[in-house]
Amino acid sequence: MKRVMLTIRDLVILVILGLIPLEIGMAVNYALKGNFDFTFRYLSMILILAGGLIALKAFRSKGDFEIPKDRRAPGALYLWYTLFGLMNALLPISFIIHGAPADEETSFDLVKQLNAMLAAPLAEEIICRCLLTHIIKRGGNSKALCIFTAIATSAVWCLPHCHGVSLMSLRIIILGLTASIVYQVTGNLKLCILEHAANNIGVTIAILAGRQIGSTAAVVIFAVISAAAVTGLIREMAKYFGKGRTGAALRAAAAMH
Repeated sequence: MKRVMLTIRDLVILVILGLIPLEIGMAVNYALKGNFDFTFRYLSMILILAGGLIALKAFRSKGDFEIPKDRRAPGALYLWYTLFGLMNALLPISFIIHGAPADEETSFDLVKQLNAMLAAPLAEEIICRCLLTHIIKRGGNSKALCIFTAIATSAVWCLPHCHGVSLMSLRIIILGLTASIVYQVTGNLKLCILEHAANNIGVTIAILAGRQIGSTAAVVIFAVISAAAVTGLIREMAKYFGKGRTGAALRAAAAMH
């Protein structure tokens, strides 16, 4: 019960610290313009990122559990996981088959893309992948706790991104679960940030091209590249535990909590 209460306490603290910059930005925007349009259009992810960094610093300095710095990861793992994010196996195929969603913008918005490629991956991975993982695990590293953490952190990240019961929602769930597994196994948040940024770039490409590309050849090409990305990621994750690294990796994973 004490563990549950401490987790709830830290979740409340995370929400408060994470939203303070956004709330200040909204208040200033409303005072100047009488609405929140500017904040939501241009600053929302930047302000949430600021809140995530504030929360990260607070938990690292005052928290009652350790949030370690990133561990190293093989360069090939960066490459294959980033490619996996760019393709995300189901993303291009679903857009090619069904076209871009009707409510998606098909014009290029530079500010929106900069937020998607920079601020959003940093903010969401720091909060949903890093902080939530350590708040929930609180130093524990049992198999059951790792599985629960993967499901819980993925659910928090997936809910705002899902589009009902659809192929698009399935790819979001795959992204969330994969990111949680990769982070818990490697202890490297940069991997998740790069993959997240690459996926957002892939979304933009798919939206802009989804209405125009519909050939069987395109579907086959995307399917082959996606399969290669998945295969490469699985192979590199297996190698991470191979060649005598298994015990060291598990000990490092336990030490990070």
